[in-house]
Amino acid sequence: MYYNEKRKAITAKYVKTHLDDIKIRVPKGQREKLKAIASEMGMSMNQMFIKTVEEYIEKNYKPETESETD
Repeated sequence: MYYNEKRKAITAKYVKTHLDDIKIRVPKGQREKLKAIASEMGMSMNQMFIKTVEEYIEKNYKPETESETD
């Protein structure tokens, strides 16, 4: 499949309706290091960040439980 203007418009519409953007900043030079690590892991930086955040939340997030009153 080749990438043309029609495919570009379809992709843009999908991104606009299904995805949110989050921008992060890293120190100079860190981007390339992270990109290389993600590549070694067989994923994009985006996939690596999402997986990392999800794993961190799963491990560390403890929602306050509602106290039971009897």
